[in-house]
Amino acid sequence: MFGKKKQNKNTTNTSLRRTNSTPSIISQDVRLTGTLTSQGEVQLDGRIDGDLKVQHLVIGTTGIVEGVVEAKSVIVKGKIIGSLNASEVTIKNSAHVHGDVFHDTLSIEAGAEIEGNLKQRFEKENIDLNPPKKDAQDSEVKPLINDDDTGLSFVNKPAPSKK
Repeated sequence: MFGKKKQNKNTTNTSLRRTNSTPSIISQDVRLTGTLTSQGEVQLDGRIDGDLKVQHLVIGTTGIVEGVVEAKSVIVKGKIIGSLNASEVTIKNSAHVHGDVFHDTLSIEAGAEIEGNLKQRFEKENIDLNPPKKDAQDSEVKPLINDDDTGLSFVNKPAPSKK
């Protein structure tokens, strides 16, 4: 009536486009079960039992994730039980990570606990399932220390004299 445009009722906006830069905060007393998706920053101080797919993630000291984390950048101060896949990963000294970490860049502070594999994402795995066969001479086991060398280590063993 006064110059307002009528909205089409058939048009629904289901996209998750970020309209501002305010981070989403999941406080310490919140526990979520399921998948969390965000195109912005998420500050997690509570617990999530499920997967996260976010742009930027900060897991506070009281934050716990039990599931797969995918993000562009992650700062971990709390606990992750599951795999972490991110371009930039920073693991602080209070962090506990129980799972594999796939990253492009990685920073780990002294005191952090990590139980799992650390793998750079841009590396290609070259696994040879059929290694070349060795000759019989190559497969012979040769002792590293002779019987007369007992008591000597490789560090204090005298160099052989030149004759």
